Amino acid sequence: MAECFFRLSMFKLGWRALKCSKTSLNGSVRLVQSRRYSNHNPNFFGLLFDIDGVLVRGRTPIPAAKQCFRNLVDGNGKYRVPVVFVTNAGNCLRQTKAEQLSHLLEVEVSPDQVMLSHSPLRVFSQFHNVCVLVSGQGPVLELAYNLGFQNVVTIDMLREAYPLLDVVDHHRRPKYVVPSSKELPPIEAVILFGEPIRWETNLQLIADVLLTNGRPGNAVTSLHYPHIPVLACNMDLLWMAEAKNPRHSKCYYEWVRVLFFIQDF
Repeated sequence: MAECFFRLSMFKLGWRALKCSKTSLNGSVRLVQSRRYSNHNPNFFGLLFDIDGVLVRGRTPIPAAKQCFRNLVDGNGKYRVPVVFVTNAGNCLRQTKAEQLSHLLEVEVSPDQVMLSHSPLRVFSQFHNVCVLVSGQGPVLELAYNLGFQNVVTIDMLREAYPLLDVVDHHRRPKYVVPSSKELPPIEAVILFGEPIRWETNLQLIADVLLTNGRPGNAVTSLHYPHIPVLACNMDLLWMAEAKNPRHSKCYYEWVRVLFFIQDF
């Protein structure tokens, strides 16, 4: 039951984020909708489509999906009812995902029809003006700015400022002279867009940030609890691509939570 309430609350947040992302004036929005949808009845229903495993598997559309969307648009290419695409993917911008879907499904998909796993972060305005550390893959810096965050530090920026923290890979260690650390502002929140490529680097630097209360250049003198907030976007444990067996994704978040006793909120 708790899981149901959690999913319902996240859906509400996501829906608010989708509405907040529209920057056009009301008249312009109505004009765009009239161009996109053939039905103007305010009482008609809409459709929410999951993407991965429902419409596509990786880069391959599920055969029935194309026919489904041919039936959902009229002769002018307008949707007969409002359609929104939702996914736990979060390694790209909505514009990029919309272009991918348009190509795969052979119908026009606009960015304001796409809700990614990080879309609800648009309504977390209390974090938009504080210094946040972002972890994931893809254009994480652009993603963060696009969502409204103003003061962003990436994992690469952090390891460049404190090169002695990332020492698992011997080839990335300073070879001759220990460089001086560049001071960064205290980090006040951590955002996990999804699983990163270099788990060891991300886990180590996130640990340093959490254990030092956002000041990874300092020594740990005491444990801070509650720790600085950690916002995790993609909570899927398993997902399907073109592979015959499920892929693991939430394992990374579970590692972070178990190793550093992340507090759920």
